[in-house]
Amino acid sequence: MRIIDIETHPIFIPYQEFNARVLTRYHGRAIQGRTILVVRTDSGLEGYGESWGGLEAGPLRDKYLGTDPFDWLNAEADLPMNMALYDLMGKHLGMPAWKLMGPKVRAWVPVAAWAVSQAPEGMAEEVRQAARQGYHWLKYHVDEVQNTVDQTEAMHQAAPRGFKIHYDFNANTDVYTMLALLKELERFPVAGRFEDLLPVGDEEGYRQLRAKCELPVIIHHGPPEVMLKGLCDGYMAGHAPVGMAMKVGAIAEAANVPVMYQQCGGTINQAFLAHEVAVVRKATLDHVDICHLWQDDVTLERMEVVGGSVAVPEGPGLGVSLDWEKLERYKAGAPGDAGRFLVRLRYAEGLTIYTRHDPNRPGHTDDLRFLARLHHHRAPGYAPGYANPITTDFLDESTTPDFARLWQQTEAGPLWIRE
Repeated sequence: MRIIDIETHPIFIPYQEFNARVLTRYHGRAIQGRTILVVRTDSGLEGYGESWGGLEAGPLRDKYLGTDPFDWLNAEADLPMNMALYDLMGKHLGMPAWKLMGPKVRAWVPVAAWAVSQAPEGMAEEVRQAARQGYHWLKYHVDEVQNTVDQTEAMHQAAPRGFKIHYDFNANTDVYTMLALLKELERFPVAGRFEDLLPVGDEEGYRQLRAKCELPVIIHHGPPEVMLKGLCDGYMAGHAPVGMAMKVGAIAEAANVPVMYQQCGGTINQAFLAHEVAVVRKATLDHVDICHLWQDDVTLERMEVVGGSVAVPEGPGLGVSLDWEKLERYKAGAPGDAGRFLVRLRYAEGLTIYTRHDPNRPGHTDDLRFLARLHHHRAPGYAPGYANPITTDFLDESTTPDFARLWQQTEAGPLWIRE
């Protein structure tokens, strides 16, 4: 079996209606678009993969054309291609992809929903929507323009019994600052675990946090060896091809530390993730794939979340197939329109800051996570943190009568007033 062609198909599928505007304004078009990969062989088989965002076919063709998919068993690079290759190998042998990865240890895989940071009422709605879809966990990336305790209070009020929050921090503060905040969050039954609390080089800080924090401490942005050093209660591997996923799983088993995998995309990605997780003994944490963000997908099959888990597909390869009619439809799709809007930061003392944010500028997708990126410290306010008395939202012409004036006044930089 030889690879004879590789196609890439960029698609834009509409987000779920309840948070589409927030996602588009927070991160721009970067996280809405995906690329479907179709790999064809001389045997007539097709393998499917996908990428979150854009994907160039040229470099993949240079590397993979003319090779046998079995040449790339346990590869450690090119995750979308890894998906397609295991899909092809499984189809060729008439068996599910997990059989090419290792013995199966679970038939159902725990998964978590994902959201961007929002004002407390927005976070409460994220919890309600995730629980309605069958999830038991919600992971969100904490930012410096909201109060994490206020968000947690709102999520606690909205959460059904047993629902938990995974807080993803930015690894940019110190142990003393974080410990005070964590003690506040631990008061809420909805609080579940904390990711990337400190820079990974602060090993002593992580040891102190683990000794004093009652909830699990997760490290993502660090080498798997942190598990062997006793720096974390759990480890996250992001966007891991099979070879890397199996190495992380082996280290986790040696260290007796649970792991989770996070690789973002739709149903093709979710199916591949399920096959990986099915064979990793310590992959017991809730894995993140974000496929719930979109209203639809380009596969004939969908993976329903039941009791916080999805079933490992049973068909050959990844066990999912393309809906070519939907693929063509969403190839003609367009990213959501954020419209003209402003970011409004309101401090409890009466200070309000208005500033612009263009998430579609290269390198500016994550500007809302950090005051230094959002307004470059050109406005007064508290030092950056996660427990400041602040609430942030978006303004536009439909919500704000004097929007045109505010827009004009923010052309040169942030506008601030004290009420």
